[in-house]
Amino acid sequence: MNRPATLRAVAEQADSLETFGRLFQDWLHSVRTFSSRPQVLRAIKEEPPRLAKRFASGAVSDAWLAAYAEFIAKRLNAAAPKWSAGRVAPEPWFGTSGDELARVSALRDSPQPFKSRNLFVPVVDLPLRLRPGRPKKSRLELRLANAKRQRRFRARRKEEWQRLRRLAQRATA
Repeated sequence: MNRPATLRAVAEQADSLETFGRLFQDWLHSVRTFSSRPQVLRAIKEEPPRLAKRFASGAVSDAWLAAYAEFIAKRLNAAAPKWSAGRVAPEPWFGTSGDELARVSALRDSPQPFKSRNLFVPVVDLPLRLRPGRPKKSRLELRLANAKRQRRFRARRKEEWQRLRRLAQRATA
């Protein structure tokens, strides 16, 4: 099974909180491979299906996806996806142990997209490593681009030969 490349794919495959967590971690690994802003924005653009009715703590998972989408959009100076509005955890949820000091730290340090959705985490894992310049392409993308370039080259050569033949025919006629 391939790692999900979008938040929508995470939600479509999740059938429990445990699978959601595993798929979300896989999505974060996919994000690590992204090298351009458009790739990352495509990963959060599509609306994921709601998980609230699918499994217990599904509403928290919905809020989590929306918080991450908004957090990423803000980080990239883009508008948050419209689907992220209104997805809020019904009760405060803490991504820390039962330690009171850790909870206070989470209340203080949570980024705004998480706080506004009733999610409190001391640190947000966002492995974005966007590089300047052109984004990396897969071997398949490179091969397809090369084949397209070859077809254009051959079409130009064919056209050039036809033009030369016509000129030669006119010169002999």
